[in-house]
Amino acid sequence: MWKKIVKYTGWSIAIIISLLGTIYLIAWKSPAYYTLVQSPNAKDSIVPFRDYSAYANHTRPFIVEGENYIIMGASHTRDPRHPDLRLIHQKWERLNPTVALVESRLGFLIPYLMDPVKNLGEGGYVKKLADKDGVPVYTWDLQKEALAKALEGSFTREQIALAQILNPYFSDLRFGKPASPGNFIQPFLSRAAYVGQEARFRTVADVDLTWKKYFPQGPDWREVSDEKELPGYLSAMMAASNDLRNRQLVGVVKELTAKNERVFLLCGSSHAFCVAPAFK
Repeated sequence: MWKKIVKYTGWSIAIIISLLGTIYLIAWKSPAYYTLVQSPNAKDSIVPFRDYSAYANHTRPFIVEGENYIIMGASHTRDPRHPDLRLIHQKWERLNPTVALVESRLGFLIPYLMDPVKNLGEGGYVKKLADKDGVPVYTWDLQKEALAKALEGSFTREQIALAQILNPYFSDLRFGKPASPGNFIQPFLSRAAYVGQEARFRTVADVDLTWKKYFPQGPDWREVSDEKELPGYLSAMMAASNDLRNRQLVGVVKELTAKNERVFLLCGSSHAFCVAPAFK
């Protein structure tokens, strides 16, 4: 009897390990950051993000394209039927890229069991196209730690840490408010360490306390979405961050095309609009 139990238990464990191994092998992991060989060229012309609101009624999607690159400024969506996805596919087929780049980190996904768009947004769709065609995928974005440190000349470390923790929530709120906003930001508390503020932000209660310091009259951070202008100093920080990110974007495209790569880059429409002057 015990031999059978041990035998069946061993089989069960072997099957579970095999399944977990298979999932690990086929699962999508977040694309690596593309590392520039040289720093972005400060002479490249971009639209400063602080001026973007004056042009915010531009056409969408906003596309910047040349012979060997497409910068696809698409809507942020988790709707598999969104019309921008069809255009992404058309542009992908036209370019037949050798390198793909997406905005930010995509996260974990198990193909066939999870829908790439519903779970990862439009970036998941580009990842799906890239996997089908055997094209490497990177994120064009700055690493979060590098971005945080680059902001230290203009903002306090406490301000930077608070924004780093809450930015993912501000971006995700457009897709619906999570059942527990506190649980949502919990994994991002560690970002405070980017600027040596980990002792200041140990709990969600610490975030609440610091938020009230800067926004005593509100709003509650739980109601803030970056679809609209962020309150207080966060607006200026977002503008500074996007300028840094946009220069990174330009540098990545120019470096890769100089290596004779055909580059398909996905970003939000505001990024595409702001970098367009650098490619004229």
